[in-house]
Amino acid sequence: MLSADRSDRGPFWTRPIPVGQAELSPSVLNEIDANGGRTGFRGYVLQIFDALDAPPSGVLEIAFNRKQHRACGIYESEASGPAARRDRVVLMTDPVWFAASTPQEAANVLFQTLVDRAPDL
Repeated sequence: MLSADRSDRGPFWTRPIPVGQAELSPSVLNEIDANGGRTGFRGYVLQIFDALDAPPSGVLEIAFNRKQHRACGIYESEASGPAARRDRVVLMTDPVWFAASTPQEAANVLFQTLVDRAPDL
């Protein structure tokens, strides 16, 4: 696993795993369709972990275009609580566009962008 923070505390994430475009979220696919189309984009997913011994807490989905050095991605997580246990509820961010040179850099940039945009609680 890779992480922005190499200590024993998370978050940690897996290496980008290539997936077919059809496996990406419709929100990512709609976003890249609306911004020039899917040509040149490859799909990647990564699991996020809050601790080394914890189950995954979420997933990053990324559409990456190596020639254009740009990517679009989202973070997804299952909701918790009584309603979520009864019905599977998936929460996700809006798609985010950003510059990147590799799938790994895309994951790092997406994660940091989402952290930077998160409201202070």
